[in-house]
Amino acid sequence: MKIIQSFWSGNLTDFTNSYGWFSYKYNWLSWILSCHQLVKFHEEVELYTDRFGYEILIKKLQLPYTKVHVILDDLNEYHKDLWAVSKIKVYEMQNEPFLHVDGDVFVWESLTNKFKVTALLTQNLEITAASYIKKWNEISPNLVYMPIEMEKYHTNPNNFACNMGVVGGNDISFFKEYAKASIDFVDKNKSAFSKINCLSFNLFFEQILFYQFAAIKEVKVDFLFDEIYNDGEYFGFAEFHEVPDKTYLHLLGVYKRNPFVCKAMEVYIMKNYPESYSKLTALVNEAERNQNEVEFLTKDKVTELIEDFDFELKNKKHTIDDYLLKRDLYTESLPNYLQSLLRNKEDFTIVLLDGFKHTRTKRNQEEISSLEIEELNSVPRKYELDDLDEEALSEIAEGTRYFDFISKMLVHFEYDSETSKNDILMLLNKKLTNYIVYKIIAIYK
Repeated sequence: MKIIQSFWSGNLTDFTNSYGWFSYKYNWLSWILSCHQLVKFHEEVELYTDRFGYEILIKKLQLPYTKVHVILDDLNEYHKDLWAVSKIKVYEMQNEPFLHVDGDVFVWESLTNKFKVTALLTQNLEITAASYIKKWNEISPNLVYMPIEMEKYHTNPNNFACNMGVVGGNDISFFKEYAKASIDFVDKNKSAFSKINCLSFNLFFEQILFYQFAAIKEVKVDFLFDEIYNDGEYFGFAEFHEVPDKTYLHLLGVYKRNPFVCKAMEVYIMKNYPESYSKLTALVNEAERNQNEVEFLTKDKVTELIEDFDFELKNKKHTIDDYLLKRDLYTESLPNYLQSLLRNKEDFTIVLLDGFKHTRTKRNQEEISSLEIEELNSVPRKYELDDLDEEALSEIAEGTRYFDFISKMLVHFEYDSETSKNDILMLLNKKLTNYIVYKIIAIYK
C-alpha cells in the first residue's frame, strides 16, 4: 500500500501565501516534516502537485519523495478555496491500494502495517456539531445540485463525518465512485461559488459525502483512532513534546494558527532535519530581503550547538551568541528525557534558563504574575504563575537536584497516605514538564 500526498497551490503562485497557517514559513515547514516522516517509515511516498508545488517542494526544498506527478495545474479552473478538489481528483487517479496523507499530518510509525487489508480507512469519526450545521444552513439554499447521498444529511444535519487527514484503503472501486460523485457535487454547483463560502463547502463534498457514501454502499470504514471527536474539539494532536511516544500528530484547525505549536514543529525540524530547514530559511530570507532566519544548520552543527549549551549549563558560562537557538535545540527532547529519568527513579539537576522575564499585570483588580519567554524569530510566550509555581521556581533558582527539590516542596502539602503523596508527586512532575516545554528550566544528569 503506497502513501500519497497532494499539494495544489490554487493558482496562487506566491511563496508567502500562508495557506491558513500562522505564517507562510510554517506551511512549508509542515510539508518538510510530513514528507520526511512518511519516507522514514514507508517505502513508497508519492507527491501529486502542480508546477508551483514542484518548484518549491522538489526543486528548492528537495524533499525526498520516491515519485512526483506534476499534473494538478488543470485544476486552476476551480475556485482557489476549494482545496479538497485536488485531493479527490488524486483519489480518483489511483488504481492500487493507497493512503492519502495531508501535509499537516506527521507520523512516527508506519500507517500501512495495521491496515494492509482494510477496505476504507480514515483518521476518525467526527460529530458534525453546531459549526457544521451553521455552515450547511448558509450554503445549502444556494446550491443548484445535491447528490442523493447528501439528502439524509440535508434533512437531519446533526450526523457524522470522516476526518480525512488520512484516507485510503483497498476498495479502489469505491474511491472511483465516491470521487466521481464528489466532483459532480462541485462541478454542478459552479454557478453558486460566488454566493457560498467555498472553504466551508470543502467539508461537505469531502468529509460528509464520504461518510454518507460509505453508509449507503454499506462499506465498512476503519479508523486510525476509535475515539469520536466533536468538530472543533480535537485535543491531543499537537504535543510535539510527547514525540516519539506519541506517534501521530495532525495540526488541524486552530493548531496551525497557534504560534507556539508552530514553533514546536519548527524546533523539531531544526534539530532532526537541519539541512531541509536551512534550505527553507534561505528562501524565507530571500523573500523578506533580510537575514533573520537561521540558514547554517547541518547535523554536525546541531550536535555542536547542543554540546556547547550542555557545557555552558553545567559550567554556568552562558553566552549570548545563538543562545535562543542553542536553548531550543537542547530542550527539544528534554520532556521525554525527564519521563525516562522519572520512570527509572534517577536523580538529576534542575536549572533555570535565561531568556525570560518576570512580569506583573492587573486583571479585574487582581495581580497576575507571569513569565514572558523570548522565542527565536517569533512572538514571546507567556506562562502565568500560581502560588505553587512561585514556590517551585524559587527552589530551582540557584539550581537543585530533583530529590532535594521534591523534599523541599512536599513540606508545603498535607498528605496522609502514599496515594495522596503520589498525587502530589504527579502534580510536581507535571509542573516540571511544563517548565521544560515552556523553556523555563533545563535538566541534566
